[in-house]
Amino acid sequence: MRGLKRIGKAIVWFLGVIVVLALVVAGLRAYNANKYPISQADASGGASAAEYPEGERVRKISGEYLNGFHFQPAEGAPERRGVVVVYGGSEGSPDYSRAEALANDGYEVLSLYFFGQDNQRSTLAEVPLEQFDEVTDYIDEHVADPSPVTVVGTSKGAEFAALVAANGFAVDNLVAFVPAHYSYSGLDFSTGEDLPSFTVRGEAVPFASFRQSGMLAGLKMFGRMIAAYPVAYRPTYEGAAGSADEDARIDLGGFDGNAVFFGAGDDQMWQSDVAAKALAEQAPRAEAHVYEGAGHVFFEDSDAQQNGWQIMFGGSQEANRRAHEESWQVLSERLAEWHGQ
Repeated sequence: MRGLKRIGKAIVWFLGVIVVLALVVAGLRAYNANKYPISQADASGGASAAEYPEGERVRKISGEYLNGFHFQPAEGAPERRGVVVVYGGSEGSPDYSRAEALANDGYEVLSLYFFGQDNQRSTLAEVPLEQFDEVTDYIDEHVADPSPVTVVGTSKGAEFAALVAANGFAVDNLVAFVPAHYSYSGLDFSTGEDLPSFTVRGEAVPFASFRQSGMLAGLKMFGRMIAAYPVAYRPTYEGAAGSADEDARIDLGGFDGNAVFFGAGDDQMWQSDVAAKALAEQAPRAEAHVYEGAGHVFFEDSDAQQNGWQIMFGGSQEANRRAHEESWQVLSERLAEWHGQ
């Protein structure tokens, strides 16, 4: 009888602890969600094309996998040769605002999704690199002056763009904002499988696995996610890269085009400062620009930075603004050189 009472007390005590922990976690989540709005942002991708306007100079385009927008250059702008292809990051956008700015500066631009649309991979996992063959075919058919082709990618879009160039697709010039020098695990955790971010001709692109990033980094990340606190993912990516096989490293040794890599010294998403330098060392005609004090997002408007961005992405408002201005100046100069008459 006494044994049953002891068991009953232990169960009551255990349930009490669970209830207290649940209340503490709920309180932390409510507090952090209010203090750090970015922790509630959905970065899973799939931004709708309906969010972006069409007009006389911009139209929606789609194909078997192709999806995005075709911008014609603004009237009165300097004449440019070729075409610029831009990709956003893990948020799933086509980097529409950058495409619009480039079109206003005289470039013909394709603003493209590489995942997340109805005719594409729904999540950022097992995304095919060979989709760029369709982009090449579209350029040949619909762009009056189809050469040179410059590809501009940001964050996971930079990883995609670098892999496209590294795997011999038709890229003349490469620009990567806050890039990666390894390919990493895909961002789809629904199946419990460790999927690659990208495939090529049906085969997985070798990748640095999050599962090899280390228990401490994983527990810290998991704890922050439970508490709805902004997560700095850099330790996870550093751990994955440190444990990865050499074939997971993006190899640009065979890419003979021009390349520019923009890294951030205080990037808390991943080690783009290290990556920019590492990638530039491989390509024979490449340069790296690393902005110390800047984070993963180069904000044009410092007021747009929600509280929590400084933890999740890094950088000060002034450094992020300066990185935006200086990188845009470099980009403008290089594009004018590559696409000038």
